[in-house]
Amino acid sequence: MPALPKTRCQILLLLGLALSGCGFRLAGTITLPPALSRIHLVTIDFNQQQRDALSRRLQRAGAEVVAQPDADAVELRVILRILPARRVVTSASDGKAVERLARGLDYSLKDSDGNLLAPARTLSQQKDVLFDQDNLLSAEPDSRYVFKDLESALFNLLMRQLDRI
Repeated sequence: MPALPKTRCQILLLLGLALSGCGFRLAGTITLPPALSRIHLVTIDFNQQQRDALSRRLQRAGAEVVAQPDADAVELRVILRILPARRVVTSASDGKAVERLARGLDYSLKDSDGNLLAPARTLSQQKDVLFDQDNLLSAEPDSRYVFKDLESALFNLLMRQLDRI
């Protein structure tokens, strides 16, 4: 019977090697290419909290975020756009409405010489939220969380785009 656990360990080891050999990695783990090891982050229409969140994601992916442009750093220019909310549905009977909240993120990437590595692209995320017009105080905190989630999703999309460069 002792041979059975040893065989299982060997099978698990072989499966692990096979998965790592084919490029498998856990979802959500991103490692930026070596060309993006140093990034000068230029943010437009970001508050400090949003800038810090994006910087932390870049650092977790293996990039060093530098404050000033230098000869080894690429320039990542990111613009956060607040897209207007749209009312999708309104119910006259119970005073509830569904609004579509959206955020956009424009980005471009240049090397230290100013050559374009990634042309300007736009990413967007949206979410439909139910608002109770009879209880307006309950809608404000919910929308703040939705906007944070949208921004987080945009940062995830940006990291996946950078991973492909």
